[in-house]
Amino acid sequence: MRALIGLSILGFLFGSTAFLYSKAGDRPNILWIIAEDMSQDLGCYGNEFVHTPNIDRLAARGMRFKNVFTTGPACSPSRTALATGVYQTTLGAYHMRYSEELMPRLPERIRTLPEMLRENGYFTGNIFNVSGTGTGKDDWLFKTSRKIWDTQSWEELVENEPFYGLVNMSHSHRPFARDSEMKVEEEGVEIPPYYPNHPVSRKDWAGYLEDVNRADELVGAILEKLESDGLEDNTIVVFLSDHGRPMIRAKNWLYDSGTQVPLVIYYPDNVEKPSRFKAGTENRDLISGVDLVAETILAAGGRIPEWMQGRSFLREKSEPRKAVFTAVDRIGNINTRSRSVRTHHFKYIRNYKIPGSINESTTAYRRAMHPMYHLLQIMGEKSLLTPAQARLLEPMAPEELYDLESDPFEMMNLVGNPEYVVQHHSLKAMLATWIETSGDRGFEAEDPAVAAYFNSYGQTTTKDLEKYGATTTDRLQKDFNHMRAYVQSHFE
Repeated sequence: MRALIGLSILGFLFGSTAFLYSKAGDRPNILWIIAEDMSQDLGCYGNEFVHTPNIDRLAARGMRFKNVFTTGPACSPSRTALATGVYQTTLGAYHMRYSEELMPRLPERIRTLPEMLRENGYFTGNIFNVSGTGTGKDDWLFKTSRKIWDTQSWEELVENEPFYGLVNMSHSHRPFARDSEMKVEEEGVEIPPYYPNHPVSRKDWAGYLEDVNRADELVGAILEKLESDGLEDNTIVVFLSDHGRPMIRAKNWLYDSGTQVPLVIYYPDNVEKPSRFKAGTENRDLISGVDLVAETILAAGGRIPEWMQGRSFLREKSEPRKAVFTAVDRIGNINTRSRSVRTHHFKYIRNYKIPGSINESTTAYRRAMHPMYHLLQIMGEKSLLTPAQARLLEPMAPEELYDLESDPFEMMNLVGNPEYVVQHHSLKAMLATWIETSGDRGFEAEDPAVAAYFNSYGQTTTKDLEKYGATTTDRLQKDFNHMRAYVQSHFE
């Protein structure tokens, strides 16, 4: 049965792309702005502790989407799906992150979004250094010998309409800048109840929100550049994040805090809008990251290829999802595998590998960078944690079920509760069906070379190894000791 489904998946993957328009002048420009590690912590989503006037104005003129989920809670897996409209698990490109030699090759007939748009006459650019931002980051988990982007230059991009541009912002990735001009008062911030409400956690949270403020300022600079270049009236603007906030139990985890992201789409007045686009409103449909790729293809005048797993969400015949699916696999030396299904009402998580507690399942790099790791450890030793906080130090459950309406922070696991047996079995079956029909390759026998690489990977990411060189372990140990001492000082 598995083999037959595998063959059908291959057929699904090897379709073709067709396009509706033939003349370049028929199509608008499209600009994606991607923030890193940002949840829906923006003014337009109701956060009162940030100052995000630029994104808020974009949302007021465009459309804000509430229930948007990336396919994975870390940058590379999520960006792999955002590049193709195909789940990273289907592509076999899901570990965070492979060496160049072990990175899987993108199937020949699968096209990245910039490739598909180029085939339709678009000029493409992953922009480096425009208006104080633009990192040129792809960070995909596959390799390909085909040309992806036409340029990294904003000036060259805007001279070649229609264009598809991507501007990646490193905010609000750690370390936080703590910009005094963007200051957030630590005493006033509200943090989720599964974290200790402590000066250490509030300071860390305030630093994150300050970086959200800075990201908004950079979005404003990009929009001003678009306007000064005379492109505002013919450019669709999309703002999103690659996954949730950079905190323990958020980034790298399948809770909403790790996968639910902001999405704002703006259509200029003189660009034809899809029928379900309503400026100034909020859309609450369930949307997956792969769907944004499909919708962008349609905005460019194309048709969604047969192999793409994303679907439209703004068209007259768009069929809203009943559920979204997310996945996480190895993160550095943390050997994990979890899958989840989320409906409007419930979330079900299946943890196939349990490397320990949530706090234990943290790479050496994160232990050196996250004060929350040490705060939880120290307060746990002193029996100062609430039951919900203490669970972050306990082994993860094999299965988790949450009622999102009564428990939006996902703290009360309902597996085993007789009142939720029907929901448990229904979502468990739904997840199993998705794993099978999507061709999830995370359950295949693992290449010994891949396992050996990640087992030795241990300390940090390849990028950090290059940065620190042979002294990586010593540097991380020094940072770990410094962070531990900083947190410990609050209890002396």
